[in-house]
Amino acid sequence: RLSRAIESALARGLSVVLIAERGEVAGCAVVGDEIRPEASRCLARLRSLGWNTVLLSGDHERIVRSVGAQLGFEDSMMVGEASPQVKAEVVRGLRADGPTIMIGDGVNDAAALAAATVGVAVQGGAEAAMSSADVYLSRPGLEGLVGLVERARRTTGAIRRNLAVSLLYNVLFGSLAMAGMVNPLVAAVLMPLSSLTVIVLSFHHREAMGRSTRTEGTR
Repeated sequence: RLSRAIESALARGLSVVLIAERGEVAGCAVVGDEIRPEASRCLARLRSLGWNTVLLSGDHERIVRSVGAQLGFEDSMMVGEASPQVKAEVVRGLRADGPTIMIGDGVNDAAALAAATVGVAVQGGAEAAMSSADVYLSRPGLEGLVGLVERARRTTGAIRRNLAVSLLYNVLFGSLAMAGMVNPLVAAVLMPLSSLTVIVLSFHHREAMGRSTRTEGTR
Protein backbone atom coordinates (compact mmCIF):
# COMPACT_ATOMS: atom_id res chain seq x y z
CA ARG A 1 0.00 0.00 0.00
CA LEU A 2 2.82 2.44 0.86
CA SER A 3 4.53 1.80 -2.47
CA ARG A 4 1.30 2.51 -4.33
CA ALA A 5 0.83 5.77 -2.39
CA ILE A 6 4.38 6.88 -3.23
CA GLU A 7 3.92 6.02 -6.91
CA SER A 8 0.62 7.90 -7.01
CA ALA A 9 2.13 10.99 -5.38
CA LEU A 10 5.11 11.07 -7.74
CA ALA A 11 2.82 10.67 -10.75
CA ARG A 12 0.88 13.74 -9.58
CA GLY A 13 4.06 15.79 -9.24
CA LEU A 14 4.13 15.73 -5.44
CA SER A 15 7.09 15.17 -3.13
CA VAL A 16 7.06 12.29 -0.66
CA VAL A 17 8.50 12.46 2.86
CA LEU A 18 8.88 9.06 4.54
CA ILE A 19 8.11 8.81 8.24
CA ALA A 20 10.14 6.26 10.20
CA GLU A 21 9.46 4.79 13.61
CA ARG A 22 12.16 2.78 15.39
CA GLY A 23 14.15 2.45 12.20
CA GLU A 24 11.23 1.27 10.07
CA VAL A 25 9.08 3.18 7.60
CA ALA A 26 5.70 3.73 9.22
CA GLY A 27 4.08 6.04 6.71
CA CYS A 28 4.60 8.95 4.39
CA ALA A 29 3.58 12.57 4.03
CA VAL A 30 2.91 14.14 0.65
CA VAL A 31 3.75 17.79 -0.01
CA GLY A 32 3.75 19.95 -3.10
CA ASP A 33 3.41 23.45 -4.51
CA GLU A 34 0.66 24.64 -6.79
CA ILE A 35 1.70 25.89 -10.20
CA ARG A 36 1.20 29.63 -10.31
CA PRO A 37 -1.77 30.59 -12.52
CA GLU A 38 0.29 32.89 -14.74
CA ALA A 39 3.18 30.44 -15.25
CA SER A 40 1.94 28.83 -18.48
CA ARG A 41 1.04 32.20 -20.00
CA CYS A 42 4.39 33.77 -19.13
CA LEU A 43 6.37 30.79 -20.43
CA ALA A 44 4.39 30.87 -23.68
CA ARG A 45 5.21 34.57 -24.05
CA LEU A 46 8.92 33.96 -23.51
CA ARG A 47 8.88 31.19 -26.10
CA SER A 48 7.09 33.46 -28.57
CA LEU A 49 9.92 35.97 -28.12
CA GLY A 50 12.39 33.30 -29.27
CA TRP A 51 13.66 32.01 -25.93
CA ASN A 52 14.20 28.30 -25.30
CA THR A 53 12.98 27.37 -21.82
CA VAL A 54 14.63 24.74 -19.63
CA LEU A 55 13.36 23.36 -16.32
CA LEU A 56 16.17 22.68 -13.83
CA SER A 57 15.23 21.20 -10.47
CA GLY A 58 16.63 19.20 -7.60
CA ASP A 59 13.28 17.43 -7.20
CA HIS A 60 12.66 13.81 -8.16
CA GLU A 61 12.84 13.19 -11.92
CA ARG A 62 9.23 12.05 -12.09
CA ILE A 63 8.01 15.18 -10.32
CA VAL A 64 9.94 17.37 -12.73
CA ARG A 65 8.50 15.48 -15.73
CA SER A 66 4.97 15.82 -14.40
CA VAL A 67 5.21 19.54 -13.66
CA GLY A 68 7.17 20.23 -16.85
CA ALA A 69 4.55 18.51 -19.01
CA GLN A 70 1.85 20.77 -17.53
CA LEU A 71 3.92 23.83 -18.40
CA GLY A 72 4.74 22.80 -21.96
CA PHE A 73 8.40 21.89 -21.55
CA GLU A 74 9.88 19.46 -24.07
CA ASP A 75 11.33 16.22 -22.67
CA SER A 76 14.86 17.28 -23.62
CA MET A 77 14.38 20.58 -21.78
CA MET A 78 13.74 19.06 -18.34
CA VAL A 79 16.46 18.09 -15.85
CA GLY A 80 15.50 16.58 -12.51
CA GLU A 81 17.48 15.59 -9.41
CA ALA A 82 20.02 18.24 -10.35
CA SER A 83 22.64 19.20 -7.77
CA PRO A 84 23.91 22.81 -7.58
CA GLN A 85 26.98 21.72 -9.59
CA VAL A 86 24.84 20.10 -12.30
CA LYS A 87 22.66 23.21 -12.54
CA ALA A 88 25.72 25.41 -13.00
CA GLU A 89 27.15 23.05 -15.65
CA VAL A 90 23.88 23.03 -17.59
CA VAL A 91 23.72 26.84 -17.51
CA ARG A 92 27.33 27.13 -18.71
CA GLY A 93 26.56 24.73 -21.56
CA LEU A 94 23.53 26.78 -22.58
CA ARG A 95 25.51 30.01 -22.31
CA ALA A 96 28.02 28.68 -24.86
CA ASP A 97 25.18 28.81 -27.42
CA GLY A 98 24.04 32.33 -26.59
CA PRO A 99 22.76 34.67 -23.86
CA THR A 100 21.22 32.74 -20.98
CA ILE A 101 18.87 33.86 -18.21
CA MET A 102 18.66 31.80 -15.02
CA ILE A 103 15.82 32.41 -12.59
CA GLY A 104 15.94 30.85 -9.13
CA ASP A 105 15.21 31.36 -5.46
CA GLY A 106 17.17 28.79 -3.47
CA VAL A 107 20.65 28.34 -2.07
CA ASN A 108 21.17 25.50 -4.55
CA ASP A 109 20.52 27.96 -7.41
CA ALA A 110 23.29 30.38 -6.44
CA ALA A 111 26.05 28.83 -8.59
CA ALA A 112 23.77 28.61 -11.64
CA LEU A 113 22.63 32.21 -11.17
CA ALA A 114 26.26 33.35 -11.12
CA ALA A 115 27.07 31.26 -14.21
CA ALA A 116 24.25 32.72 -16.34
CA THR A 117 24.54 35.76 -18.57
CA VAL A 118 21.86 37.31 -16.37
CA GLY A 119 20.87 35.76 -13.04
CA VAL A 120 17.39 36.64 -11.75
CA ALA A 121 16.36 36.08 -8.13
CA VAL A 122 12.68 36.10 -7.22
CA GLN A 123 10.80 37.53 -4.29
CA GLY A 124 11.17 35.50 -1.13
CA GLY A 125 14.34 33.84 -2.35
CA ALA A 126 17.30 32.84 -0.20
CA GLU A 127 19.94 35.45 0.56
CA ALA A 128 22.57 33.39 -1.29
CA ALA A 129 20.44 33.48 -4.44
CA MET A 130 19.90 37.22 -4.21
CA SER A 131 23.60 37.93 -3.68
CA SER A 132 24.53 35.82 -6.73
CA ALA A 133 21.88 37.28 -9.05
CA ASP A 134 22.16 40.36 -11.27
CA VAL A 135 18.46 41.23 -10.98
CA TYR A 136 15.94 40.89 -8.17
CA LEU A 137 12.21 40.71 -8.91
CA SER A 138 10.32 42.53 -6.16
CA ARG A 139 6.96 41.04 -7.14
CA PRO A 140 6.02 37.35 -6.99
CA GLY A 141 5.49 35.33 -10.15
CA LEU A 142 7.02 35.29 -13.62
CA GLU A 143 5.31 38.37 -15.03
CA GLY A 144 8.19 40.51 -13.81
CA LEU A 145 10.61 38.34 -15.78
CA VAL A 146 8.56 38.71 -18.96
CA GLY A 147 8.47 42.48 -18.46
CA LEU A 148 12.23 42.53 -17.87
CA VAL A 149 12.91 40.61 -21.11
CA GLU A 150 10.52 42.76 -23.15
CA ARG A 151 12.00 46.04 -21.85
CA ALA A 152 15.54 44.79 -22.47
CA ARG A 153 14.50 43.86 -26.01
CA ARG A 154 13.05 47.32 -26.64
CA THR A 155 16.12 49.02 -25.15
CA THR A 156 18.43 47.00 -27.40
CA GLY A 157 16.29 48.02 -30.36
CA ALA A 158 16.54 51.68 -29.34
CA ILE A 159 20.35 51.46 -29.09
CA ARG A 160 20.58 49.92 -32.56
CA ARG A 161 18.25 52.57 -33.97
CA ASN A 162 20.33 55.36 -32.46
CA LEU A 163 23.52 53.90 -33.89
CA ALA A 164 21.92 53.59 -37.33
CA VAL A 165 20.62 57.18 -37.25
CA SER A 166 23.98 58.52 -36.09
CA LEU A 167 25.87 56.56 -38.76
CA LEU A 168 23.48 57.62 -41.54
CA TYR A 169 23.61 61.25 -40.43
CA ASN A 170 27.40 61.40 -40.37
CA VAL A 171 27.86 59.50 -43.63
CA LEU A 172 25.34 61.70 -45.44
CA PHE A 173 26.58 65.07 -44.28
CA GLY A 174 30.23 63.97 -44.22
CA SER A 175 29.92 63.05 -47.89
CA LEU A 176 28.27 66.39 -48.69
CA ALA A 177 31.05 68.23 -46.87
CA MET A 178 33.74 66.32 -48.76
CA ALA A 179 31.97 67.17 -52.02
CA GLY A 180 32.06 70.86 -51.09
CA MET A 181 28.28 71.10 -50.93
CA VAL A 182 28.26 72.10 -47.25
CA ASN A 183 30.31 75.05 -46.04
CA PRO A 184 32.17 74.90 -42.70
CA LEU A 185 29.64 77.10 -40.89
CA VAL A 186 26.73 74.84 -41.82
CA ALA A 187 28.80 71.77 -40.90
CA ALA A 188 29.50 73.28 -37.48
CA VAL A 189 25.74 73.64 -36.93
CA LEU A 190 24.87 70.19 -38.26
CA MET A 191 27.32 68.23 -36.12
CA PRO A 192 25.63 69.02 -32.75
CA LEU A 193 22.28 68.20 -34.36
CA SER A 194 23.47 64.61 -34.76
CA SER A 195 23.96 64.24 -31.02
CA LEU A 196 20.73 66.11 -30.33
CA THR A 197 18.77 63.71 -32.56
CA VAL A 198 20.12 60.70 -30.66
CA ILE A 199 19.31 62.35 -27.31
CA VAL A 200 15.73 63.11 -28.41
CA LEU A 201 15.22 59.52 -29.62
CA SER A 202 16.63 58.17 -26.35
CA PHE A 203 14.39 60.46 -24.30
CA HIS A 204 11.35 59.33 -26.30
CA HIS A 205 12.29 55.71 -25.62
CA ARG A 206 12.68 56.46 -21.90
CA GLU A 207 9.22 58.05 -21.78
CA ALA A 208 7.68 55.07 -23.59
CA MET A 209 9.36 52.68 -21.15
CA GLY A 210 8.04 54.72 -18.23
CA ARG A 211 4.48 54.56 -19.56
CA SER A 212 4.84 50.81 -20.07
CA THR A 213 6.08 50.30 -16.50
CA ARG A 214 3.24 52.40 -15.05
CA THR A 215 0.71 50.42 -17.07
CA GLU A 216 2.11 47.10 -15.81
CA GLY A 217 2.02 48.39 -12.25
CA THR A 218 -1.73 49.09 -12.46
CA ARG A 219 -2.72 45.63 -13.73
